[in-house]
Amino acid sequence: MKVLLLTPSPVENHQGNTNTVMRYRDGLQRRGHLAELFGVTTDGNLRESLEGKIGRFRPDIIHAHDAYRMGIQLLGLKMPWVVSMSGEDFNSDMRCRPEGPLVAEVFRRANRSLVPTSQAAARLEEAVADTVGKIDVVPRAAAKLPTGGTDLRRALGIPKSRFLILLPGGIRPIKGQHHALSVVSLIRSCGVEAEMIIAGAEQDEEYSAELKHLIGDETGVRVLPALSAERMGAAYLDADVVLNTSLSEALSPTILEAGILGRPVVASSVPGNIDLIRHKETGLLFETEGDMAKCLIALARNRSRAGALGVRLREDVMRRFQPDHEIDQLLASYAAA
Repeated sequence: MKVLLLTPSPVENHQGNTNTVMRYRDGLQRRGHLAELFGVTTDGNLRESLEGKIGRFRPDIIHAHDAYRMGIQLLGLKMPWVVSMSGEDFNSDMRCRPEGPLVAEVFRRANRSLVPTSQAAARLEEAVADTVGKIDVVPRAAAKLPTGGTDLRRALGIPKSRFLILLPGGIRPIKGQHHALSVVSLIRSCGVEAEMIIAGAEQDEEYSAELKHLIGDETGVRVLPALSAERMGAAYLDADVVLNTSLSEALSPTILEAGILGRPVVASSVPGNIDLIRHKETGLLFETEGDMAKCLIALARNRSRAGALGVRLREDVMRRFQPDHEIDQLLASYAAA
Protein backbone atom coordinates (compact mmCIF):
# COMPACT_ATOMS: atom_id res chain seq x y z
CA MET A 1 0.00 0.00 0.00
CA LYS A 2 1.13 3.57 -0.76
CA VAL A 3 0.09 6.09 1.89
CA LEU A 4 0.45 9.87 1.70
CA LEU A 5 0.51 11.42 5.19
CA LEU A 6 -0.37 15.11 5.59
CA THR A 7 1.14 16.95 8.58
CA PRO A 8 0.32 20.54 9.65
CA SER A 9 3.74 21.12 11.24
CA PRO A 10 7.24 21.35 9.72
CA VAL A 11 9.01 18.00 9.79
CA GLU A 12 12.23 19.78 10.80
CA ASN A 13 10.80 20.63 14.23
CA HIS A 14 10.07 18.36 17.16
CA GLN A 15 6.31 18.90 17.50
CA GLY A 16 3.48 16.66 18.55
CA ASN A 17 1.59 16.54 15.25
CA THR A 18 4.70 15.87 13.18
CA ASN A 19 6.00 13.28 15.63
CA THR A 20 2.72 11.38 15.38
CA VAL A 21 2.74 11.44 11.58
CA MET A 22 6.40 10.44 11.38
CA ARG A 23 5.69 7.58 13.77
CA TYR A 24 2.89 6.47 11.44
CA ARG A 25 5.28 6.64 8.48
CA ASP A 26 8.02 4.65 10.22
CA GLY A 27 5.56 2.04 11.48
CA LEU A 28 4.01 1.59 8.04
CA GLN A 29 7.42 1.26 6.43
CA ARG A 30 8.41 -1.41 8.95
CA ARG A 31 5.35 -3.36 7.80
CA GLY A 32 6.49 -3.14 4.17
CA HIS A 33 4.24 -0.29 3.00
CA LEU A 34 5.34 2.87 1.19
CA ALA A 35 4.62 6.10 3.07
CA GLU A 36 5.57 9.69 2.32
CA LEU A 37 4.95 12.99 4.12
CA PHE A 38 3.38 16.18 2.79
CA GLY A 39 3.40 19.40 4.80
CA VAL A 40 4.88 22.82 5.37
CA THR A 41 8.45 24.02 5.84
CA THR A 42 9.73 26.02 8.82
CA ASP A 43 8.96 29.27 6.94
CA GLY A 44 5.31 28.23 6.56
CA ASN A 45 5.44 27.48 2.83
CA LEU A 46 4.44 24.21 1.19
CA ARG A 47 7.29 22.16 -0.23
CA GLU A 48 5.18 21.46 -3.31
CA SER A 49 1.51 21.49 -4.22
CA LEU A 50 -0.69 18.69 -2.95
CA GLU A 51 -1.79 18.02 -6.52
CA GLY A 52 1.85 17.69 -7.57
CA LYS A 53 2.62 15.36 -4.68
CA ILE A 54 -0.35 13.13 -5.50
CA GLY A 55 0.59 13.04 -9.17
CA ARG A 56 4.19 12.08 -8.41
CA PHE A 57 3.59 9.57 -5.60
CA ARG A 58 0.21 8.16 -6.76
CA PRO A 59 -0.93 7.02 -3.29
CA ASP A 60 -3.59 4.41 -2.65
CA ILE A 61 -4.91 6.45 0.26
CA ILE A 62 -4.33 9.90 1.80
CA HIS A 63 -4.28 10.45 5.56
CA ALA A 64 -4.67 14.05 6.82
CA HIS A 65 -3.65 14.64 10.42
CA ASP A 66 -5.81 17.56 11.64
CA ALA A 67 -9.10 18.26 9.85
CA TYR A 68 -8.89 22.04 10.29
CA ARG A 69 -5.34 22.62 9.08
CA MET A 70 -4.93 19.79 6.55
CA GLY A 71 -8.22 18.00 5.89
CA ILE A 72 -10.08 20.96 4.39
CA GLN A 73 -7.93 20.84 1.27
CA LEU A 74 -9.07 17.25 0.63
CA LEU A 75 -12.74 18.17 0.22
CA GLY A 76 -13.87 17.06 -3.23
CA LEU A 77 -10.91 14.70 -3.74
CA LYS A 78 -11.88 11.71 -5.89
CA MET A 79 -9.86 9.04 -4.08
CA PRO A 80 -9.91 7.36 -0.65
CA TRP A 81 -8.87 9.59 2.25
CA VAL A 82 -9.08 9.55 6.01
CA VAL A 83 -8.62 12.25 8.64
CA SER A 84 -7.29 12.25 12.21
CA MET A 85 -8.91 14.45 14.82
CA SER A 86 -6.78 17.09 16.56
CA GLY A 87 -7.30 19.31 19.58
CA GLU A 88 -8.13 22.25 17.29
CA ASP A 89 -10.85 20.20 15.64
CA PHE A 90 -12.54 19.70 18.99
CA ASN A 91 -12.09 23.14 20.46
CA SER A 92 -15.57 24.12 21.66
CA ASP A 93 -15.13 27.56 20.07
CA MET A 94 -14.47 26.04 16.64
CA ARG A 95 -18.18 25.44 16.02
CA CYS A 96 -18.79 29.17 16.40
CA ARG A 97 -16.01 30.20 14.00
CA PRO A 98 -16.30 30.56 10.22
CA GLU A 99 -14.17 27.43 9.77
CA GLY A 100 -16.49 25.31 11.93
CA PRO A 101 -18.83 24.13 9.12
CA LEU A 102 -15.82 23.25 6.94
CA VAL A 103 -14.29 21.15 9.72
CA ALA A 104 -17.60 19.33 10.18
CA GLU A 105 -17.78 18.79 6.40
CA VAL A 106 -14.30 17.20 6.45
CA PHE A 107 -15.48 14.62 8.97
CA ARG A 108 -18.70 14.02 7.00
CA ARG A 109 -16.93 13.40 3.70
CA ALA A 110 -13.87 11.49 4.93
CA ASN A 111 -13.98 7.76 4.22
CA ARG A 112 -12.95 7.20 7.82
CA SER A 113 -12.34 9.49 10.80
CA LEU A 114 -9.56 8.46 13.19
CA VAL A 115 -9.73 9.37 16.89
CA PRO A 116 -7.39 8.39 19.75
CA THR A 117 -9.99 7.26 22.32
CA SER A 118 -13.51 5.86 22.51
CA GLN A 119 -14.54 8.99 24.44
CA ALA A 120 -13.38 11.11 21.49
CA ALA A 121 -15.38 8.90 19.14
CA ALA A 122 -18.52 9.56 21.17
CA ARG A 123 -17.86 13.31 21.13
CA LEU A 124 -17.38 13.29 17.35
CA GLU A 125 -20.59 11.31 16.77
CA GLU A 126 -22.48 13.80 18.92
CA ALA A 127 -21.01 16.80 17.05
CA VAL A 128 -21.28 15.36 13.51
CA ALA A 129 -24.01 12.75 13.30
CA ASP A 130 -23.01 11.68 9.77
CA THR A 131 -19.80 10.17 11.16
CA VAL A 132 -21.64 7.35 12.94
CA GLY A 133 -20.28 4.06 11.63
CA LYS A 134 -17.24 5.73 10.04
CA ILE A 135 -15.06 6.31 13.11
CA ASP A 136 -12.04 4.22 14.07
CA VAL A 137 -10.24 4.41 17.42
CA VAL A 138 -6.49 4.46 16.81
CA PRO A 139 -4.74 4.85 20.19
CA ARG A 140 -1.53 6.83 19.83
CA ALA A 141 1.69 5.06 20.71
CA ALA A 142 3.95 6.40 23.41
CA ALA A 143 7.42 6.66 21.86
CA LYS A 144 10.39 7.27 24.14
CA LEU A 145 12.48 10.23 23.00
CA PRO A 146 16.29 10.07 22.98
CA THR A 147 17.66 11.81 26.07
CA GLY A 148 21.31 12.41 25.18
CA GLY A 149 21.00 16.11 24.38
CA THR A 150 22.17 19.00 26.53
CA ASP A 151 19.73 19.50 29.39
CA LEU A 152 18.02 22.78 30.26
CA ARG A 153 19.67 23.28 33.61
CA ARG A 154 23.16 23.02 32.19
CA ALA A 155 22.36 25.14 29.13
CA LEU A 156 20.55 27.90 31.03
CA GLY A 157 22.41 27.82 34.32
CA ILE A 158 19.42 26.67 36.39
CA PRO A 159 20.51 25.20 39.76
CA LYS A 160 19.27 21.74 40.72
CA SER A 161 17.63 23.18 43.83
CA ARG A 162 15.20 25.24 41.72
CA PHE A 163 11.79 23.71 40.96
CA LEU A 164 11.72 23.51 37.16
CA ILE A 165 8.38 23.53 35.32
CA LEU A 166 8.44 22.54 31.65
CA LEU A 167 5.54 23.67 29.45
CA PRO A 168 6.11 22.07 26.00
CA GLY A 169 4.04 22.45 22.85
CA GLY A 170 3.50 24.69 19.84
CA ILE A 171 2.79 28.30 20.78
CA ARG A 172 -0.74 28.97 19.56
CA PRO A 173 -4.00 29.96 21.31
CA ILE A 174 -5.37 26.43 21.73
CA LYS A 175 -2.36 25.52 23.90
CA GLY A 176 -3.24 28.22 26.45
CA GLN A 177 0.29 29.03 27.60
CA HIS A 178 -0.85 32.50 28.73
CA HIS A 179 -2.81 30.91 31.59
CA ALA A 180 0.46 29.77 33.20
CA LEU A 181 2.25 33.12 33.30
CA SER A 182 1.05 34.12 36.77
CA VAL A 183 1.82 30.74 38.29
CA VAL A 184 5.55 31.18 38.95
CA SER A 185 5.08 34.36 40.95
CA LEU A 186 2.32 32.67 42.97
CA ILE A 187 4.55 29.69 43.69
CA ARG A 188 7.45 31.93 44.66
CA SER A 189 5.21 33.91 47.02
CA CYS A 190 4.60 30.61 48.83
CA GLY A 191 8.34 30.16 49.44
CA VAL A 192 9.14 27.80 46.55
CA GLU A 193 12.03 28.79 44.28
CA ALA A 194 10.62 27.99 40.86
CA GLU A 195 11.23 28.62 37.16
CA MET A 196 9.15 27.87 34.07
CA ILE A 197 10.39 27.05 30.58
CA ILE A 198 7.90 27.35 27.70
CA ALA A 199 9.34 25.40 24.76
CA GLY A 200 7.75 25.18 21.34
CA ALA A 201 7.55 26.51 17.81
CA GLU A 202 5.74 29.81 17.24
CA GLN A 203 2.73 28.55 15.28
CA ASP A 204 0.65 31.72 15.63
CA GLU A 205 2.57 34.95 15.12
CA GLU A 206 0.05 37.24 16.85
CA TYR A 207 -0.38 34.97 19.87
CA SER A 208 3.38 34.42 20.20
CA ALA A 209 4.02 38.17 20.20
CA GLU A 210 1.29 38.72 22.78
CA LEU A 211 2.67 35.94 24.98
CA LYS A 212 6.16 37.44 24.93
CA HIS A 213 4.71 40.87 25.72
CA LEU A 214 2.80 39.47 28.69
CA ILE A 215 5.94 37.78 29.98
CA GLY A 216 7.95 41.00 29.64
CA ASP A 217 10.38 41.09 32.52
CA GLU A 218 8.48 38.41 34.46
CA THR A 219 11.02 36.74 36.70
CA GLY A 220 11.35 33.01 36.30
CA VAL A 221 9.62 32.53 32.91
CA ARG A 222 11.53 31.91 29.67
CA VAL A 223 10.42 31.01 26.15
CA LEU A 224 12.53 28.70 24.00
CA PRO A 225 12.03 27.71 20.35
CA ALA A 226 11.20 24.13 19.36
CA LEU A 227 13.96 21.79 20.54
CA SER A 228 15.45 18.82 18.76
CA ALA A 229 14.20 15.39 19.80
CA GLU A 230 17.41 14.74 21.79
CA ARG A 231 17.22 18.06 23.63
CA MET A 232 13.48 17.64 24.23
CA GLY A 233 14.02 14.22 25.77
CA ALA A 234 16.75 15.64 28.01
CA ALA A 235 14.46 18.55 28.93
CA TYR A 236 11.71 16.19 30.07
CA LEU A 237 14.14 14.30 32.31
CA ASP A 238 15.51 17.53 33.73
CA ALA A 239 12.11 19.03 34.62
CA ASP A 240 10.57 18.51 38.03
CA VAL A 241 7.09 18.62 36.51
CA VAL A 242 5.64 18.80 32.98
CA LEU A 243 2.72 21.20 32.56
CA ASN A 244 -0.10 21.11 30.00
CA THR A 245 -2.41 24.17 29.78
CA SER A 246 -4.34 23.25 26.61
CA LEU A 247 -7.90 24.49 26.12
CA SER A 248 -8.65 21.35 24.08
CA GLU A 249 -6.77 18.15 23.23
CA ALA A 250 -7.43 15.04 21.18
CA LEU A 251 -4.74 13.17 23.14
CA SER A 252 -1.67 15.16 24.12
CA PRO A 253 1.60 13.90 22.58
CA THR A 254 3.57 15.89 25.17
CA ILE A 255 1.85 14.08 28.03
CA LEU A 256 2.60 10.76 26.37
CA GLU A 257 6.25 11.80 25.89
CA ALA A 258 6.54 12.91 29.50
CA GLY A 259 4.70 9.84 30.73
CA ILE A 260 6.85 7.25 28.97
CA LEU A 261 9.87 8.92 30.62
CA GLY A 262 8.22 8.75 34.04
CA ARG A 263 7.81 12.49 34.56
CA PRO A 264 5.01 13.85 36.81
CA VAL A 265 2.34 15.79 34.89
CA VAL A 266 -0.04 18.60 35.82
CA ALA A 267 -2.65 19.16 33.09
CA SER A 268 -5.79 21.15 32.35
CA SER A 269 -8.99 19.22 32.94
CA VAL A 270 -10.21 19.15 29.32
CA PRO A 271 -11.37 16.31 27.04
CA GLY A 272 -8.31 14.46 25.84
CA ASN A 273 -6.34 15.14 29.00
CA ILE A 274 -9.12 13.60 31.08
CA ASP A 275 -8.93 10.51 28.86
CA LEU A 276 -5.22 10.22 29.59
CA ILE A 277 -4.72 11.34 33.21
CA ARG A 278 -6.51 9.95 36.27
CA HIS A 279 -6.50 12.75 38.84
CA LYS A 280 -4.31 12.03 41.88
CA GLU A 281 -3.50 8.56 40.53
CA THR A 282 -1.37 9.12 37.41
CA GLY A 283 -1.15 12.92 37.50
CA LEU A 284 -2.95 16.07 38.61
CA LEU A 285 -5.73 17.88 36.72
CA PHE A 286 -6.82 21.49 37.27
CA GLU A 287 -9.82 23.64 36.36
CA THR A 288 -8.58 27.16 37.17
CA GLU A 289 -5.28 29.01 37.28
CA GLY A 290 -5.52 28.94 41.08
CA ASP A 291 -5.94 25.17 41.01
CA MET A 292 -2.94 24.93 38.67
CA ALA A 293 -0.77 26.80 41.17
CA LYS A 294 -1.98 24.59 44.04
CA CYS A 295 -1.12 21.42 42.10
CA LEU A 296 2.38 22.66 41.30
CA ILE A 297 3.02 23.81 44.87
CA ALA A 298 1.87 20.44 46.19
CA LEU A 299 4.38 18.59 43.99
CA ALA A 300 7.17 21.08 44.77
CA ARG A 301 6.68 20.45 48.48
CA ASN A 302 6.33 16.68 48.15
CA ARG A 303 8.89 15.39 45.66
CA SER A 304 8.28 11.75 46.60
CA ARG A 305 4.61 12.11 45.67
CA ALA A 306 5.62 13.71 42.38
CA GLY A 307 7.95 10.81 41.66
CA ALA A 308 5.25 8.26 42.46
CA LEU A 309 2.82 9.96 40.06
CA GLY A 310 5.45 9.83 37.33
CA VAL A 311 6.06 6.11 37.89
CA ARG A 312 2.35 5.28 37.78
CA LEU A 313 1.87 7.37 34.63
CA ARG A 314 4.75 5.56 32.92
CA GLU A 315 3.25 2.16 33.78
CA ASP A 316 -0.18 3.24 32.53
CA VAL A 317 1.17 4.73 29.28
CA MET A 318 3.30 1.66 28.52
CA ARG A 319 0.26 -0.58 29.02
CA ARG A 320 -2.27 1.46 27.03
CA PHE A 321 -0.29 2.99 24.17
CA GLN A 322 1.81 0.33 22.44
CA PRO A 323 3.39 1.05 19.01
CA ASP A 324 2.36 -2.24 17.36
CA HIS A 325 -1.27 -1.77 18.34
CA GLU A 326 -1.25 1.73 16.84
CA ILE A 327 -0.12 0.48 13.42
CA ASP A 328 -2.51 -2.49 13.54
CA GLN A 329 -5.44 -0.15 14.06
CA LEU A 330 -4.17 2.31 11.46
CA LEU A 331 -4.00 -0.39 8.79
CA ALA A 332 -7.47 -1.64 9.73
CA SER A 333 -8.83 1.85 9.23
CA TYR A 334 -7.15 2.18 5.82
CA ALA A 335 -8.63 -1.16 4.78
CA ALA A 336 -12.11 -0.03 5.84
CA ALA A 337 -11.72 3.17 3.79
